[in-house]
Amino acid sequence: MKALRNIILLLLLVGAVAGAFVGYTAFLAPNVNAEKRIVLNIPTGSTYSDVLQLMAEKNIIKNTWSFGLVAELKKYPAAVKSGHYVFTSRMNNRRIVNMLRAGIQEPVQLVIYNIRTKEDFASLVGRTLELDSADVAEKLFSDSFTHSLGLDTNTILTHFITDNYEFWWNTSFDGFMKKMTKANEKFWTPARLAKAAALKMSKTEVITLASIVEKEVMKTKEAPTVASVYLNRLRINMPLQADPTLVYATRDFDARRVTNFHKDVESPFNTYKNTGLPPGPIYMPKQSIIDAVLNAESTNYLYFCANPDMSGYSIFSSNYDDQLKVARAYQKKLNAMNIR
Repeated sequence: MKALRNIILLLLLVGAVAGAFVGYTAFLAPNVNAEKRIVLNIPTGSTYSDVLQLMAEKNIIKNTWSFGLVAELKKYPAAVKSGHYVFTSRMNNRRIVNMLRAGIQEPVQLVIYNIRTKEDFASLVGRTLELDSADVAEKLFSDSFTHSLGLDTNTILTHFITDNYEFWWNTSFDGFMKKMTKANEKFWTPARLAKAAALKMSKTEVITLASIVEKEVMKTKEAPTVASVYLNRLRINMPLQADPTLVYATRDFDARRVTNFHKDVESPFNTYKNTGLPPGPIYMPKQSIIDAVLNAESTNYLYFCANPDMSGYSIFSSNYDDQLKVARAYQKKLNAMNIR
């Protein structure tokens, strides 16, 4: 009897140890294959099987059976939520399943900067959010969509103010637009609207001019002065003759120098052949450059050219003869540097 009792006690001990091991492994032991962080995007409409496959592809889980056990116990297979999830090295199954089941995702950063075209913008949104870039592009090229915002397919990018934005990865397009519209309304304060009105310009015209100014200046401090040149030209109906508009019109974004090839292009964005502003922005300008236009200096300058000393600064002129002297010196410097 004593031997039997010892055997029973031993079995109970083994069972207790095994139970403790299983409990520890399933609920307490870290179960993520990562020294720091692993990101997992779970698309909208995903099933539990889809999640398991995505996790396997990224080799996120160390011990799959223990994860599956906890997932079943917590009824996660029936509660899959899409989102942008971050796994860290010390996470155990309980934390993982709780995170996924509750949809506790981390936001993503949409940084709107250095964008020239609608295609570029759609691609940025598609890379950052769950939204399909082709679907976003279709909206940006849609007359009905752009007209619903009081814009058109040339001016639609003026609706989006450059900044760093925080979104849930699985934000819908309507949710995306709602936030963008709110940011636009926040930027265009009564003070800014009053300054635009004083210039006799609409919001889209201000941003269109700012897009040219940003691509012209190498030194941001010169932006209010460059803006004054273009505003002076607009007032006397003089062609803007802005080289960046030619680069945009030809889509020759790698051009190091504007030539007659660019100047001869037939395009409403050719500001050598057409007076006034182009139909829309050639770039998505920074907020500071928009403000530089709204707070442009009061000058009599009609011309400016990059300083031949290649310092990045410009030389401003009020008459063509002075401008021509500087331009010839600058062109000579470019030739000497073999910039064609």
